[in-house]
Amino acid sequence: MAILLLPPRFSGAFALSAALHGDYLQAVGGGHPVHSSRDLAVRSGFADVPLAGIHLLGAAMAAFTRQFARNPIQLLKVDTKFVRPAYPGDEFELELALLDSKPVAGTPFIAGRYQGHCTNVHRQKVLMLDFKVRVAVAGNGGG
Repeated sequence: MAILLLPPRFSGAFALSAALHGDYLQAVGGGHPVHSSRDLAVRSGFADVPLAGIHLLGAAMAAFTRQFARNPIQLLKVDTKFVRPAYPGDEFELELALLDSKPVAGTPFIAGRYQGHCTNVHRQKVLMLDFKVRVAVAGNGGG
């Protein structure tokens, strides 16, 4: 059996363009109006129409899990804290550190817990992440 080691650190980048924001809003049936109305967003204290938090979280998790594309993966727990608004067109840096990792007895999975954050182009934290995953060795469980 091959051994899978979870990376001790992960750095990645992603962007959420205005087009992706529009696709997201269409997919969720419009979402909250603050995410599509500049007037409402500004009256609510935002600089412009903000991205939906779940959209930002999904993009961050996709950037991280993409490295395991050949491995079955289970997302066990996600804790987040949104620190400041993010906007369509923003680019983000994702920095994560592995806190612990261990094989899951009787399975082909290795479990890990990561903590980290996303920053915007101004190096301001916009999202804090703390999550647990299980990743299987490729070739076991459908890989």
